[in-house]
Amino acid sequence: MKSFSLRSRPGGLSGGNRGPNDNSSKTHLENISDLREVKHNKQKRNIAPLIFKNRPRILVICFSSCVVLFFFFFLSHNLPVTNDEADSEDKKFAPMGTIVYGAKSKGDDTDKLVAQAITAGFRHIATGGFHFEYNEPGVGIGWKESGVPRNELYLQTLFVSKSVNNYGVQNCKVEGCPPSPDLSIEDQVHLSIKSSLHNLQTPYIDSVLVHNFRAKLQTYEDTMAAWRVLESYVDRGIIRHLGIVSVHDRDYLIKLHNETRVKPSIIQNRFHSNRGYDVELRPLFKDMGTSNQLFWILTGSAGGKVRNNNVITEIAQRQGVSNQILLYSFILVCLGGTPLIGSKTLLHMEEDVTALLRKPLIWNDEDFTAVANVINKNLIKNKI
Repeated sequence: MKSFSLRSRPGGLSGGNRGPNDNSSKTHLENISDLREVKHNKQKRNIAPLIFKNRPRILVICFSSCVVLFFFFFLSHNLPVTNDEADSEDKKFAPMGTIVYGAKSKGDDTDKLVAQAITAGFRHIATGGFHFEYNEPGVGIGWKESGVPRNELYLQTLFVSKSVNNYGVQNCKVEGCPPSPDLSIEDQVHLSIKSSLHNLQTPYIDSVLVHNFRAKLQTYEDTMAAWRVLESYVDRGIIRHLGIVSVHDRDYLIKLHNETRVKPSIIQNRFHSNRGYDVELRPLFKDMGTSNQLFWILTGSAGGKVRNNNVITEIAQRQGVSNQILLYSFILVCLGGTPLIGSKTLLHMEEDVTALLRKPLIWNDEDFTAVANVINKNLIKNKI
């Protein structure tokens, strides 16, 4: 190997007299360049054996890094969903509707009317399992015929105990039907959910409401027994939300909310004068974070009051809607309630969806107060 010695060169860096023809400086710089190149080549030759010698260790380090990254990615996507994350997790399911198509008393036309309601724009459909006024299988056929994907629809049904009025098992077509008369309430729940899943042609139900008939509540003990079983279905992802029907008792609702693990998401009550239109309960619904679904809107006392009222008619005509749709809008926009709507023609369904969802009516304080005074002046306290 060629060697270099800076001290052996006359006129090198150590000094010396250089004449005009002295090329020592140039030669010295060239030698320094050669020296750097030789050192660089030597380093490369020394590194190659080092890498080869330590290849197993390097491979282990690379593999370990990949494993760490993989598990970080996996865990970040599979951690339990917190309450703060629940909304984003639920994006793969349909949300509760701000209006609900009620399939009660539709009989043999249920499948056709449900399909039309979905076509018109309804996405939340309410039916009932062991309830003699509902055709639950018709709802399953109807949503299938609509062509809308299951995860874009919110399907709601009822659990009806055999001790409650309106109980009927005409919809039950699965093994175990008709149910034995001595079936426990827990087994009634199991059979009801099995039947509803079959009838609705779905692997999950968005909400199940424990049914009561008007003001006649089943015992709190029976409600809790049914609720505990329903909670187990929520744990398994078969039911998403739970609720209850026809409870106007404040203490009952507070106790139910405090003693349940899966809290009520829906309270479905009549909008009627004999229950004071739930004026005093509505703040409680808000505090508990429950949706307040309302039925008997047109067929109850409020519907009768607005049907031919001149004040209501003047406001409705100015808004370009019927008196009935004005009442639905009053409940939705001014009270924050969720109206159950049972229209039986496609035209009326489309009018409902347009005025309540697509082009919502705009309310001013004067119109709100006027409508509230026609129905019940205490409703002014519920303005949102």
